[in-house]
Amino acid sequence: MRYLTVMAIVFFLSACEQYSTDSSADTTRTGTQPAFLQQPLQCKVSQYGLYRMVRNGGVINDAKTTTGKVIASPVIQQLATTQRIPLIKGAQMYLQYRLWSLPNKPAYVNLRRVLKHPQMTLPDGKTTTGSDFMVKRKVSSNHVIVYTGYGFDEDYELVAGDWVFQIWYQDKKLIEQTFTTYWPDKKEIARLKSQLQLGNKVFTKMQSPHHAERRLNWPRVVAGASAGELPAGVTETIRSMEKPIVTP
Repeated sequence: MRYLTVMAIVFFLSACEQYSTDSSADTTRTGTQPAFLQQPLQCKVSQYGLYRMVRNGGVINDAKTTTGKVIASPVIQQLATTQRIPLIKGAQMYLQYRLWSLPNKPAYVNLRRVLKHPQMTLPDGKTTTGSDFMVKRKVSSNHVIVYTGYGFDEDYELVAGDWVFQIWYQDKKLIEQTFTTYWPDKKEIARLKSQLQLGNKVFTKMQSPHHAERRLNWPRVVAGASAGELPAGVTETIRSMEKPIVTP
């Protein structure tokens, strides 16, 4: 039986301070707080680039976003580390960022998420050049690790130019990442289209192996409409993805 391994995502590039590995800083305390919690807030980009959607929880309304809609519970997979994103329906530009050190209390931190993009004309005739809203992110072990991004699902979203993502904390801009979207040629479209659309063709379900040891009965995602079945083209596409995509 074949299984498709995917990465669940709930994804900027900036010259931020590097994380210190000096363990002595972690054990030195100032008053009642560890010294590392007294340091300025730091940030780092872990991943960014071209992704594909594997599956999602559907489209829901969200007035804060640039189109008034958002994809719920996305599961995505990286195809290439790049700042150049081809304008193909199904393409996703995402990045992961990390913030530290934050106190564990409160358990959540409020961040401002800004997106600036070329002018887009919505179906109702209105135009938009981005969005600006607050998000609440969970603090775990003094860190926030989260993804943000944008996916192209409709023709009107396909606009070429610079897409700038920013993350702000209070009045300070912590992160900024620019992606540049462009119109690909026919050769590139043929190379990428099957990989970008793969997620829409994969049937997924949770299945238990029914092991004799109950503690080993862990749920898994099975690719295929039924056990052991893979949709047409999945095997070939998975094999082609063993070689990384090289972008200019």
